[in-house]
Parts: sequence; C-alpha cells; structure tokens
Amino acid sequence: MLSPPLTETPADWLGQTRLLDLDDPKVRIRALQITQLAETDLQKAVLIHDYVKSLPFGCVAGFDHVPAGAVLRSGRGDCHTKGTLFVALLRCAHVPARLRFVTLTSAFLYGIIETTQNTINHAIGEVYLQGRWVQTDTYVADSQLEANACALLEHQGRRMGYGIHADGCQAWDGLGHAHAQYTAADPASLPLHEWGVAHDPEHFYSSQEHPSLNMGWLARAKWMLAAGVVNRRTQQVRTTSIGNPRGTAGASVPSR
Repeated sequence: MLSPPLTETPADWLGQTRLLDLDDPKVRIRALQITQLAETDLQKAVLIHDYVKSLPFGCVAGFDHVPAGAVLRSGRGDCHTKGTLFVALLRCAHVPARLRFVTLTSAFLYGIIETTQNTINHAIGEVYLQGRWVQTDTYVADSQLEANACALLEHQGRRMGYGIHADGCQAWDGLGHAHAQYTAADPASLPLHEWGVAHDPEHFYSSQEHPSLNMGWLARAKWMLAAGVVNRRTQQVRTTSIGNPRGTAGASVPSR
C-alpha cells in the first residue's frame, strides 16, 4: 500500500498505510470506545494517549513492520509500536497524527540494556490540535514502570535511566509538547538529530531519504536478541520494590 504524501496539510495525515491499518475492525472499534464521550479533538487525543500509555511497555523485534492491529492484540509496545497504535487510533477518530523521528543519547536506557552504541533512534507522536502540531512521547512508558524508574533514579542519584528522564513529563494534556525521555532543563538529554516526520516506522525506515537507517539482517538479528533482554529487565524494574528511595536501605535494584 502506498503511503500518502508528506505535506504540512493536516488532512494529508489522516490516511491509511500498511502499518496504519485503519480498516482493522478491532482498531476502529477501540478508537470508538475510547473517544465515545469526547466532544473535541483535544479530548479525543488525550483519551487515546492515556489508553496507549496504560499498555505495558514492551520491546518488539521487527518494530518497523508491526501494524497497529497487531500492537493492539499484543497489548504492549515500545516507542515505535506504541507510536504506530497511537497514530492509528487518532486517525480512526479523524484527528490528524504522525510520528517524528529523532536520535537521542542512549543514556536514558541505563539499567535496561547495555549497548556499544551511544545513540538510539526514537519515535515521537505528533497530533494536530488547535491549529498546530503538538508532540508527546509520554505514552511510551506505562505508569508502573515510570513510577518505579523514578524511584530507582532518585535512589541512585541519576537523572536518566530505565527508559525515562527523571525530570521528563509523565502526562500530557494536549496543550503543549510533553517528552518523557528528555527535557530542555538538561541540554545533554536533548535530541542529537531530528530526521523529520513520517506516517509510521516502516514509512520512515524504508525511505530513500534515510538509506543509512535501513536495517540489515544482522542488525535485525541483534535486535531480536536484545528485545528479550529489554523485556526481562523492564519487567524487573516494573516489579521492583523501593522501600526508601531517598535513603540507602530497602531498595531492591535490578541487576544489570
């Protein structure tokens, strides 16, 4: 299926792609269920955000090939796959949406995965609300993971790790940008490169504009192995009990 063209016209960000499978009955029904009491696009967007955030974070191998319907059925996702579902649900609700791709320092993944790479690509949702595009990625980490990650970071005296930034946003009201993995208060956490916007991960990574980002079979094989590690450690963080995050006692810290 051909992706709709890239323009700044909001109506051009409502269409279907292979990953944005808007004709999937479960996706359409879920969008209707979530937004049935909403009266404005802003209300629809916030309700959809909160639903996607409620799904547990889970790293998905082959994230650039997973349709929204498959994400919905799996009940979990990462920044790419949750982003795909976020955009699809919004488009089903007739709210223009897309993904913006950036490169971040991998420091926010401390405690979840060791990597020889100092950077990682990240997908951010963008929604057209009240005459402008508004960004959010606060739906990526579920609330339980986020709460325990914040407690662990405070206990360890760190600002970044376990998938978040300690000073990042944890909620989104649709009125302004909200980022969980970085913050303007910490310049070292800000995106190192902005790649632009796309309809979905497949549209972005297969683009001829970004040939260096195309994933070969070796990179995919490594990521399949890494996904299992990320999920085990993420679950460990999610179930970690921090008895006294401000002190030194009562903390059970995930092994690295």
